[in-house]
Amino acid sequence: MRERGPLDREYSPSSVARDPAGSLRRYRTRSDDARSRLEVHLAVRYGEERGERCHVFPAVPHGFRGPATPALVFVHGGHWQESGIEDACFAAEQAVARGCAFVAVGYGLAPARRMPDMIASVTRALAWLAGAGPLFGIDPDRVHVAGSSAGAHLLTAALAGDQGPRVRSACLMSGLYDLTEIPRTYVNDALALTPALARACSPLWMSAPRCDAVLLAVGEHETPTYLRQHERYAEYLAAQAITVTEQTVPDRDHFDLPLDLADPSTPFGRASLNQMGLIPEGTVTSTR
Repeated sequence: MRERGPLDREYSPSSVARDPAGSLRRYRTRSDDARSRLEVHLAVRYGEERGERCHVFPAVPHGFRGPATPALVFVHGGHWQESGIEDACFAAEQAVARGCAFVAVGYGLAPARRMPDMIASVTRALAWLAGAGPLFGIDPDRVHVAGSSAGAHLLTAALAGDQGPRVRSACLMSGLYDLTEIPRTYVNDALALTPALARACSPLWMSAPRCDAVLLAVGEHETPTYLRQHERYAEYLAAQAITVTEQTVPDRDHFDLPLDLADPSTPFGRASLNQMGLIPEGTVTSTR
């Protein structure tokens, strides 16, 4: 393996995170707990490509007749080449407790899949949910999406196209929105992006995401590049007349910030729940 230089370190969130290994273990533990405690439809196929599977956690029991519920769709991170839906269910219990279905979306990983393929997969997942959502008690008109790191990028790129449906809101955490430096980093060893393809896959040069509002967040403990990209995309969204709430979350880093998603005991969790209309603004919930 070649020695990493300064640019490589800028695209290595673990270089400034406090306990990335511990955060990754919590992803898996909480995801395992959710699958063991909740009703879940495992590895549901939403497309024909390898990796196009999702775990669906309905908010109401199967066969229950009642009003359709909102859904929170989560797309995991991992530099487009690591992780998967087995580690992406950690917010399911908190979402379901608020009467919101939860869907963890897989998209296949590099090097087996190219970045345009991953973007197309996330787009297909959203389109599939618009059609199949009612089978799981989900209201297709109340779909909220969230993504972390690579997942934030893929969601943003998918929402910029005209192939998928519009969603109510997007929660984007620690994303990269300008990929033009990626071909000069270790991350590209698996991605094989050309400079032209890196630009073409960069949301900063795409249309605005098709959603009503964006919660754009990054942890306090991030590399300068991630913090800068967060600021640039906040400016881009504001210029596109997208309703955006921008947060740099204190005492959080690239890996532990997603664990707050939909968690009412944390300030960021309350912000994400509020954006989805699941708790009133200003609600304070005691910590565990």
